[in-house]
This record gives sequence, C-alpha cells and structure tokens, in this order.
Amino acid sequence: MKSSMGKLSFSLPLFLALLAYGAAEAPRLVCYFSNWAIYRPDVGSYGIDDIPADMCTHVIYSFIGVSNVTWGVLVLDEELDVQKGGFSQFVALKEKHPHLKTQIAIGGWGEGGRKYSAMVGVKARRDSLISSIVDFMNKYKFDGFDLDWEYPAATDRGGTFSDKNNFFYFVEELRTAFDKAGKGWEITMAVPMATFRLNEGYHVPELCELLDAIHVMSYDLRGNWGGFADVHSPLYRRPHDQYAYEKLNVHDGLQLWEDKGCPAHKLVVGIPLYGRTFTLSQGNNNFKPGTYINKEAGGGEAGKYTGAKGFLSYYEICMELKKPDQNGWTKDYDDVGKVPYMYKGGKSPQWVGYEDADSIVHKMNFLKEKKYLGAMVWAVDMDDFRGLCGPVNPLMTAIYNGLKGYTVTSKDYKTTPRPEWDRPPSTTPSTGEKPKPKPTSNPEITTEVPRPTQSTSKPVDENEVDCNGQNIIPSKDCSTYFICNHGKPIKTKCAPGLVFQVTKLICDWPANADREECRNI
Repeated sequence: MKSSMGKLSFSLPLFLALLAYGAAEAPRLVCYFSNWAIYRPDVGSYGIDDIPADMCTHVIYSFIGVSNVTWGVLVLDEELDVQKGGFSQFVALKEKHPHLKTQIAIGGWGEGGRKYSAMVGVKARRDSLISSIVDFMNKYKFDGFDLDWEYPAATDRGGTFSDKNNFFYFVEELRTAFDKAGKGWEITMAVPMATFRLNEGYHVPELCELLDAIHVMSYDLRGNWGGFADVHSPLYRRPHDQYAYEKLNVHDGLQLWEDKGCPAHKLVVGIPLYGRTFTLSQGNNNFKPGTYINKEAGGGEAGKYTGAKGFLSYYEICMELKKPDQNGWTKDYDDVGKVPYMYKGGKSPQWVGYEDADSIVHKMNFLKEKKYLGAMVWAVDMDDFRGLCGPVNPLMTAIYNGLKGYTVTSKDYKTTPRPEWDRPPSTTPSTGEKPKPKPTSNPEITTEVPRPTQSTSKPVDENEVDCNGQNIIPSKDCSTYFICNHGKPIKTKCAPGLVFQVTKLICDWPANADREECRNI
C-alpha cells in the first residue's frame, strides 16, 4: 500500500516544513484515460486495469457530454460506462491506490462546441447542467471534474463571441455549487495555447483563480492541416518556425498562460504519448522538419491498432523502430526542439514526429525549472503498456522519474494590467430564459450532434458501419445514429420522441424528418 503521496518521493521533512508556510505541494502526474481504447484490436485493447495508477496522482475518465435536449450530463457510451460498470471500476482504483484522485472529463474534440456555446449562453441551461453534474458526482463518487470544451468562442467550432463571458460565469457558478456540496471536488480544465484561442475565449486570471489546475494541451501544434511535416510538440522555437508558428511550442505556450495572469503553480504541462504522421510528396527526399507533404493524403498511414490516419500511438511507433532495417525507418532528432522524428522513403514516403524517453527528460527539466504544477499525458493508453518494445510504460516511467524529488513552490510573477473591457463583467447577466408560448407545430431542434455538417451518408445497419473518414453516420433505425469514436462506432439514441435527420445530422421532431418512414413514428 502506497502512502498518500503515491510513489512520488522527496524529502518529507523539507516538504512538511515548506507546506506549513503554504509554499509547496507535491507535483501532479495527470493521466487521461480514453474509454474507447478497450475497443482497439488485439494487443491494442486497453482497459481500466491497465492504468499504471501507482504512477499517476490524478486519473481522468474521458469523456461524457452535454445533452442538447435536457441540458444535463450525457453519457456517451451507456453500455460501457454504466451497464458494464466503467465509471464504477474506474473510481474503484482508489481502493488499491488511496493516493489517487479520480476525475471525469466533459467535452473533447468529438463533442464539438456548438451545444456548449448554446448551454453557457442561457442561465437556465447552465443551472440545469450544473445540477446534473452535482448529481453525477454524488452518484459515481468521482473526486473531480475536468472541463474540456474545445473551444469557447471558437467560431470554427460553433462558438460565438459571447462565450468568453458566459463560460466564465459557468465556471464561477460550478465552483459555487461544488463548494456548497462540501465534498472537496476539484475543478480542472484542459486548455489550448494558441494566442488567438486565449484572447477570444478565456478570462485567464479569473479562471485560474477558480480552478484547481489548468491542463495545457501543449501538443497537436503541428499536423497535416498545416501542409508540412513537423513534430507536434517541440519544446522550443526552431529557426524554421515562422509567422503563426513562432510561438507554437511548449515553452512559449506555457509562458503565454503566465503572461496572461495564470500562476505557474497551477499550470500542468501536457505531454503526448502519440505521434502525428504525414505522407510526404512523392519523390521528396528532404526528410527534415518542415518538408513538403501530400496534404490530400490526409496524414500518414493509419496504425494497425489505433486505426486513424495522421496518428500513431507510441507502442505502434516503437514497434516500427524495433526493426528499422526490416521496416525501412530512420530515426532522427531535432536538437533545437528537443524532440525525435522518424521517416522512410518509397512510393508513399512517411514521416512521424513523436515523443520518447529522452525528449521527456528535457520536458521534465523545463517543467521543474519553470516551477509548474506537474505533467499530464494524453493518453495513458498509448504508452507501450504491454512492453512490446522493452520495459512496460517507458514514457510514463520517464515522466514519473522526472518528477521524483520535485516539489511545487509558488513564484513571484508580474502581469500587464488589463483594460476594463477585457475583464468579465462583475455581475452575472439576467436570469435566463423567459417562458415561451407553446408552439402550434413542432419546432426544429437546432442544436447539433458532435460535428455539424451537411451529410450525404446513407443510413446503414449496425454491421455496415464504416468509420473511415466520418464522425456521424445515420442508422436505418429512425431513432438512432452512430458516433465514430476513434474509429469505433457507438450506437446512440435520440431523445425520446425525436428521430435522426440524415441531411443535417441532428435529432429532430418526426414532423421535420427527411425520411418518409420516420415521419409517422
């Protein structure tokens, strides 16, 4: 049985002395767990028992969502999370690991942003979700709640300008509700590090005061969308980083949060346990970071177990590197960005940027020098958890070892005073929705399921679902549809009385159905 500090070892007398003056705390190692990892084939299948809970201080179950009908918590995989006991098994990790804090995350990329914007914009909806969250926390006994809306006020994700204030109100009201519950529940938040995202969506000083920790997503800073190959989590700026990419590195991104008014001792540095992959232009023999790609390919070749283009787990990467001569890969290193990459030529040349144990050592040294709260990983299920290439969980071990002996201390910091217009209004605006007269016909439900778009997909049976390149797929059953969660289709039901629209990808009243057979249900 481990102590309440877990495995993270340090000088206990020194720590207690510092703690008495409120000057130090143990570092965090936050482990996000993606519940859909259980559906990966063969050796890729990852369950709750595979989590190295002895190394983590906090584990986060990902994800739940928001219902656009009740404005309450929406369980995204009812069978796995509830019927098969996923939530309960996850929380039960504390029985073997008393030091551990278990959290639940809401949102994620697949949930989109439109309905979150619609929720925070109306006080009554915020109240409904907060009440539902409190009930959820009491029911399943989680220790904390992680907010992962990607991203407030992002118009490219369905957000609006008013999200910045409204999201702050929501967090403020959630904190009040959690404090009133008296259970010691934490509130944390996964956040971006691009300047424009912070400016448009986050009241940084006020949010950081309300939150227990801020999980900075210091990865996915490069990808196929950029039109060139590069490692997606460089620690420092490189000479070829220009224009929008000048500040898109771990060092400058974390510094931006500090400059905006967030204390270092609340910032957690994100580390990816996966790589971003690219297909290079045919005949391109330049394998240096920044080289040209075949953007139309949609990324590098999909992994055998994760099954997504442009993406490989660390265990898929290390298995390729295990036999470089046989597989044709060459490993190289970015000495300035302090990150590795690998490549191979041929008819469809491939390029992969990722993290390894050596690059993690650099990030841990940086983290400690800057006095940050700790590290978080996305996601724990993508380390070499079966020891396919050597010792089990090499990246997690490198992070864990890097935090040994480290205590988090506050440091003095200065921020530029903000103009009054950039601060959240001091009082919450009016109390919500006014009663509306009952409509004489069924209105259209306008809030959309995770990726709003126009669809030409034909409804399919469950055994016909193909998730390749699609997020939402209609079902032949009028009341259901399929959400593709990292390549695995999850059958999802519309709210009672609603049917699924094929063209708009929304749940709507039968009177508005775009299929004749769904109008008389």
